[in-house]
Amino acid sequence: MTITHGETMETTRPPQSYVAIYLREHVMMSATEMARAQDGLLKFATQKGFNIDHVEIFVEKLETVPDAFQKLIEKMTAQGERTVIIPGIHHLAGLGSPPLAVVEAFTADGVHVLVAGHVE
Repeated sequence: MTITHGETMETTRPPQSYVAIYLREHVMMSATEMARAQDGLLKFATQKGFNIDHVEIFVEKLETVPDAFQKLIEKMTAQGERTVIIPGIHHLAGLGSPPLAVVEAFTADGVHVLVAGHVE
């Protein structure tokens, strides 16, 4: 932003917070259930005060674990406030580390982890 009043002064914006939703498909989950889960997580994000226009959703496909998680991690390296929303800690299972270790790694790196609970 540039402010002009007699002379030009440049100001910088604080880094915008980055918010991501991460969830995994389940074997018996239909497309309708997945859509409902994503809608529920977006509603949760809104209730927590986040602008859902700036929320990125990462859906882990059964056949490509951990591709979506890797993409999430790459985005989480950005500076600024970072938040990841998950429906439950069980969505972090099967990534090579116990789910609580994944949460601890996020929080040690300054990432806020919010557990939405059942959202369908």
